[in-house]
Amino acid sequence: MHSWNYSNARAQLSALMDQAAAGHPVEITRRGREPAVIISKSSYEAYKKAEFDTAYLKKIVSNEKI
Repeated sequence: MHSWNYSNARAQLSALMDQAAAGHPVEITRRGREPAVIISKSSYEAYKKAEFDTAYLKKIVSNEKI
């Protein structure tokens, strides 16, 4: 994962977005703050689907134990 500081990320936003869209997550750091990660929309959607699937499976398992 590439890491950019906040100032460089602002100055090179187009390049940063191109990297993320190509499937390469990009970390943006700010002094004294938690970093943020930019990912492509398809990666985000896959993450959300996996998160939903996990929650659904947990619900099924918890209902089976009742």
